[in-house]
Formats: sequence, structure tokens, C-alpha cells
Amino acid sequence: MKVVAIGDSITEGYPYTPQESWVTYLAQELQCEVLNKGINGNLTQEMNARFEGDVLANNPTHVIILGGTNDAYAKYPLKNVTPHFSAMVKMSREHGIIPILGLPTPSLVEDDELYLRQYRKWLIECSKINCLPLIDFYTPYSMRLEAGEEAKLFVDEVHPSRDGYKFMAEIAIHSLKPLK
Repeated sequence: MKVVAIGDSITEGYPYTPQESWVTYLAQELQCEVLNKGINGNLTQEMNARFEGDVLANNPTHVIILGGTNDAYAKYPLKNVTPHFSAMVKMSREHGIIPILGLPTPSLVEDDELYLRQYRKWLIECSKINCLPLIDFYTPYSMRLEAGEEAKLFVDEVHPSRDGYKFMAEIAIHSLKPLK
């Protein structure tokens, strides 16, 4: 099993180093190669544009696609975002790579969260229609926020803390172990 995780700052591990991201913890736990292709500030359009070089060129068995937070911050409507997710799924399948969709973690910025809810709903439908694996980072994260763990899980209104990244890794591990 060889995995590429493509995404934005939340995949990269911002504001820390990629070694402290959920991707690194995931690789350690699964004991397989997991490449971190998260770039701080990336929109889904930019992820799609670099998909060939960052994902296809590495010839993984699986790709985790986690994005949308910056699109929500930029207030891009759903119709502007979904074609990028669809294109990445299509390219994966055409190259024999299993695409795994990730549901973005919650944002504490209410305006951004309105957009993210729409993206998540679409991602869930896309995974059902196309029989794709899905990593639901959102629901477990939200449950811990509701339990008052906001300060423990976030360093700002969007980015996870070190504990938050470890928790994301636990969620991913739970979702991916059956695929290994």
C-alpha cells in the first residue's frame, strides 16, 4: 500500500512542520509509505492542477483528497469547487489509484463553515454514488468540539493543534485499516 495525501495547510501540518501532520502519524501507524502533498493556502483548483505531478507521478495505490477549507474562506460556491474534486477522482480511477475523499474538519469561522457544510454534503453524496472510501474527519472532530475541547484541538479558528493532528490521524487510521 502506497498513499499520497493531497490537500492544503491541514494536510501539510500548518502551523507546524509536515512531520507533525496527521499524514506522518498515519504513515507511522499503518507502516507504509504515505506522501504528504499538502500545500498551505491551496484551493481545490490548485490541488487539481498539481495532481498529475504530485499524485500520478508517484504511482500510489491510494490517494486521500482533502481540501476545500481555502475555497470556503474565499467564499467559492459549491458549483466552482466540485469540478475539481470530480477531476481528481476521475484521474485517480483512470490510473488505477483508489481515491479516498476526506471530509474537511470544522471551521470555527461561521461564514466559512456555511460553505464547508455544502462541500461536505456533496463529498458524501459523491462517495456514495461512486462507491468511494470516505474519511469523515468532520463528525468526530465536531463531537469533541461540542464537548468543549476547542482549545485542545485548534491553534486558531481553522488549523488543528498537535493534539488535533494526532486526532485526525486516529480518524484516518480507523477508516483506512480495513483497506490495507
